[in-house]
Amino acid sequence: MKPPLSSLLSRPAVRYGLASIAAFGMDLALTMALRLGGQLSLTLSAAIAFIVTGLVFYFVHEFWTFGHDSSTVSSGRLVRNLTSLGAAFCVRVGIIGALELMRSPGPSLALVYFGLGAAASLTVNFLINKYWVFTRT
Repeated sequence: MKPPLSSLLSRPAVRYGLASIAAFGMDLALTMALRLGGQLSLTLSAAIAFIVTGLVFYFVHEFWTFGHDSSTVSSGRLVRNLTSLGAAFCVRVGIIGALELMRSPGPSLALVYFGLGAAASLTVNFLINKYWVFTRT
């Protein structure tokens, strides 16, 4: 019998959730560091952070989230992942940019904007990754 944690971690949705929490933390920290330290707009900060985090977490997803015994870097999956990231990027940056155009955010409102964009892009990215990028062929 598998220990409960091992059984829980055998589910891709659980691993995706854990990886997403880590990615969200990295993404948020980098976005806010760029916005506050680099004096960039929230939209540009979120765009840069999304790209960096997305590339890092491709490897996490490849080898852990959706990984299996024969996991390896695949140029096909990498291209599909970049396509998925492109769609999620457009959703995230589009939402944040639209909100920022309506009202320039202070620090608290910037977190709300970031959270709304992140939630939408996370949903898009999960669905595309699960059903297209990391399907076993």
